[in-house]
Amino acid sequence: MLCLPVAVQLLLVLVLCSQGSERCPSAFCECSDEDDYKITCRDIHFIPSLPEDTQTLRFMETHLRTIPSDAFSNLPNISRIYISIDETLQSLDAHSFNSLSKVTHM
Repeated sequence: MLCLPVAVQLLLVLVLCSQGSERCPSAFCECSDEDDYKITCRDIHFIPSLPEDTQTLRFMETHLRTIPSDAFSNLPNISRIYISIDETLQSLDAHSFNSLSKVTHM
């Protein structure tokens, strides 16, 4: 068994943890890579840039006023989009949910 000094072990843990958080698009979002790549964003005012391997997306308690055209077009693997508890959402631009061939839940 390989025995590493405690400082090296801590450094490895920090590096591995920071790699996962780099993919998370915003400080207002939580990301999980358990079964599929899931992102949950709260208290956002705009849709952040999302990793293209995102499969499940949840927007909760946001301040979004509109969902723009092609908002999710860079997400070829997205299968679930949930938007809830959003009192400020006023409109969906034409083609907001365009090119989402794998979506099964909205």
